[in-house]
Amino acid sequence: MPSLISHYRHKVLETQFKKAYSIISQLGSIVMSEYSDCSYSQTEGIKNLILSNLVKTDQISSYDKYTSFFTYTKNKAAGGIHFNCLYNISWTNSKSGATLDGMQFALCSHNSGIGTIIAVDTNGSGKRPNAFGHDIFFFHFNTGNCRLEPITYTIRNCTDAEKDTCSQTSDTYNGWKTVEGECSKNSTSTTNGFSCSQYAIANTCPDGSGKGYFDCLP
Repeated sequence: MPSLISHYRHKVLETQFKKAYSIISQLGSIVMSEYSDCSYSQTEGIKNLILSNLVKTDQISSYDKYTSFFTYTKNKAAGGIHFNCLYNISWTNSKSGATLDGMQFALCSHNSGIGTIIAVDTNGSGKRPNAFGHDIFFFHFNTGNCRLEPITYTIRNCTDAEKDTCSQTSDTYNGWKTVEGECSKNSTSTTNGFSCSQYAIANTCPDGSGKGYFDCLP
């Protein structure tokens, strides 16, 4: 019986992910037709256009009890995932019926080359498991052609030893660097699961077992 319940829950998560991915993917062509690209210089307009297609306009100014992505994900290291971007971002409102199919969306932009990031909680606020790689996934729009792509890396601040090889350094700041993201059942990293979207899209288990992605969730 426990295995049947687990299988059912994973199938529900898979269905919700596919629906969310389909909805967000279609936004790329809308943005492309409006702006011709998804460069950082246009991110505010792009975010507004995306939100207007995701959230009912009469509800767009409402927010749930979680004021930021940081508190929403129970203080996971959002700042370490992408500093100055996801750390303080407010989620779009999640009141009943306000977001498409009860999903929860957050958007942010950064000039590091990643462009507009979209985070989605596929089953909405307050519903478990609220875990990276389970019901919370991350994407971004390719800055050139606006194609929706999974995020496969994290961005973190550089250490003193790394500062000579890092980007945007200054006298008081060591800069930042990209690091390959983790998607593992065994990792204890606070950013583990941030890069799982690529495996969910391909429906491939990251451990190489040959199982489908949602079939191998813990």
